[in-house]
Amino acid sequence: MNNANVINTMKDATKRKTKRLLRKNWHLFWLTLILIAFGCAGNAARNIEQPVELTIMTEEYAPLNFTVDGEITGQATEVVRELIRRTGTQANIRVVDWDDGLKEVMEKPNTALYSTAMTRERKDHLQWVGPITVLESNFYGLKSSEISIGTLDDAKKVPMIATVVDYYTEQVLKEEGFDNLKSHATEEQALRTLLSGEAQLFVSNNTVMPSLIESIGAPLSAVKKVFTISTDMSYIAFSPDTKTEIVDNWQKQLNAMKRNDSFDEIYKKWFPTETPPGILHLVTEEYPPVTFMKDSKPSGLVTDMVYEITSRLDIPDKITLTSWKNAYNMAQIHPNVIIFSMDRTEAREDLFHWIGPVGQNSAIFYTRKGSDITIGSMEEAKQVSSIATTTEWWTEQLLNREGFTNLVSSQDSADNVKQLMSGEVELSIFTDITIPEIVKNAGYSMDDLQPVFTVQQNYFYIGMSKGTSPEIVEQWQEVLSEMKQDGTFAEIYRTYLPRADINNLMSTQ
Repeated sequence: MNNANVINTMKDATKRKTKRLLRKNWHLFWLTLILIAFGCAGNAARNIEQPVELTIMTEEYAPLNFTVDGEITGQATEVVRELIRRTGTQANIRVVDWDDGLKEVMEKPNTALYSTAMTRERKDHLQWVGPITVLESNFYGLKSSEISIGTLDDAKKVPMIATVVDYYTEQVLKEEGFDNLKSHATEEQALRTLLSGEAQLFVSNNTVMPSLIESIGAPLSAVKKVFTISTDMSYIAFSPDTKTEIVDNWQKQLNAMKRNDSFDEIYKKWFPTETPPGILHLVTEEYPPVTFMKDSKPSGLVTDMVYEITSRLDIPDKITLTSWKNAYNMAQIHPNVIIFSMDRTEAREDLFHWIGPVGQNSAIFYTRKGSDITIGSMEEAKQVSSIATTTEWWTEQLLNREGFTNLVSSQDSADNVKQLMSGEVELSIFTDITIPEIVKNAGYSMDDLQPVFTVQQNYFYIGMSKGTSPEIVEQWQEVLSEMKQDGTFAEIYRTYLPRADINNLMSTQ
């Protein structure tokens, strides 16, 4: 056999051997590929879906968080446990001293502290998921009574308010000039004074009321909330070094719970008479005819516009009526707060998002009828002895910005009229569309006052706090524009101000 034949024979033998080996080990070859593929997928899954380990803390604060037989429970705790499950987080909840927990969440990564109130001081130093609880100090009245409170000044007129000695709420009311308080040693005693009919109002916290009423054997239906004095909202506060993707996912899952009612179920279990905090929080004040309480429900020109917008967007329309100072404070601190109505001024421009305009008004100096005071300029107004203003209203902010040092600020606008008529001040500043109702509530008529100088004209808007999603802002503006186009806006406006010229409102943004 020549060399060529030998080489060909060896090649054929090698091919046959190779084929036999391949047939014999083919299943091993594919098995190896499959195992490699699964191994890579497993590593990828572990890299992407590996549960996050967090240190989660809270303090003993019933009924939000408290320990029973060594197990922590409560409204906020149940919400957090559900979020741990939904986010696939590895975590244990431990109870700590509040100061220790706050220090740890400020300094250590992957830590969280609930229930934490968002404040101006803390807001920019932590990451926030919530709100998970609304904490309110309220006036409560008997459910069977017809009592209606629109302002703190209204509450000053009732014969008696039951309070608890040295409680913060009692101190606040005393500072506001309340002289109709009856102080009690305990909340139980104060509540009994309300239930007996001796007191018309009782001051308490919304998270305390269910257990408080139960402790004295009264039904929850015996009382009703009639006015919110102050509002805080509690959150899950994450350390600043926690990955934003983690925080965003927790907020996403909480919003999902609020949309499918699972959050509401937990909330109602602990606070059966309370409205759970939604994704948006709607607040307003007594400011007729723009916003006011009617038949125990917020109503008015802009309130009706808000109801229409929420209806078209299919979102809850729960509106809290409170003092302007409380509403304004909430909107400056918390995201997703809708505050209305609000004049769009230079001082406020960058503090809020703006939906509107929804109205127009003029700020005017008024004096007592028959007064010899004349005002020809802002500089002349600075020379009078005193001017009555309402705390945090745009008119007060305007005068402060203009350098006025002669302002007398009051929480309630009706006090401005009384101060003017009693001679305590020489001027008061009001807007043209709201002054008739304010004067009436103060016990006077428009014939008792006279305008002396128009300070400024402004558009007013629905305000949205910073941190609110741009999509929400756009949705509200789009729906308002639709209302202006289809006639709904004009119809609502004519209901409250039939002779108003609204042409400028139809196209301006």
